[in-house]
Amino acid sequence: MGPMGLAPRRSLVAHVEDVLRQALIEGRLEPGTRLVTRELADSLGMSITPVREALVRFVASGVLTAEPSQSFRVPTLDGAQYGEIAEVRKAVEGLAAAHAAIRISASGIEQMVELLARYLAAKSSDDPHLALTLNKEFRFVLYAAANMPTLLGVIEMLWLKAGPGFNYLYDGEKRTVTEHANYEDLLAALRSRDQDGARKAIEHAIDDGAKRVVEAIARRGEATGAT
Repeated sequence: MGPMGLAPRRSLVAHVEDVLRQALIEGRLEPGTRLVTRELADSLGMSITPVREALVRFVASGVLTAEPSQSFRVPTLDGAQYGEIAEVRKAVEGLAAAHAAIRISASGIEQMVELLARYLAAKSSDDPHLALTLNKEFRFVLYAAANMPTLLGVIEMLWLKAGPGFNYLYDGEKRTVTEHANYEDLLAALRSRDQDGARKAIEHAIDDGAKRVVEAIARRGEATGAT
C-alpha cells in the first residue's frame, strides 16, 4: 500500500504547480505579490505539504523567491531585467513562430483567429485578466504548432518570469496598442507559410509589450522615489 499512497500527493503537487503556472503566465500575480503557504493551501482546500513542495520547486527554477515564515514572493523586476527577458523571448519565440509557419494546420490558424477576436473583445470590454488569458492561449497555439517540446518548455519558463509584468500592460490610462496589427501580420504570414514574416511579427509584439512594461516599471519607480 505504501507506494500507492504517494500518487495522490504527487498529483496534488502537480495541481498546485498548474494553478500557480497559469496565474503567473496569465499575469494574475503581480510583481511583489507575497504567497503565504497556509493561505494558499486554505484557498485550494488542501494540506500545506503539497503546496510548500510546489512553491519550493518554483524557487529552485528562479520563478519565485523564498522568504521567512513559510512565505514566498513573486520577484519584482527592474527595467533592465525585464528587457533582458524580452530579448531572450524574441529569440526563442521567434524561432517557434518560424517553425510554426510551416507546420501549423488550417484548423490551428482558425483557432488563432477565433482567440484573437475574443481577445480583442475582452480588451475593449476592459477585462484585463480575460484578455491576458486569451492572449496567452493565442500565443501558445502558435508555439505548440512548432512541434518542438524542448523549445515550448523554454518559452513557458520565460513566460513564468515575464508574466507578472503583464499586469503593467494595463497600467494607468488605456492607450492604443499595436498587438492587433502585429497579430494580423502574424496570421497573414502563417497563411502564406512565411517563416521570416511570422518571426518578425512575434518579435514586434514582444518589443511593443516590453516597451510598455518597462515604461510602467519606470513610472512606478519614480512614484516610489517621490514618496
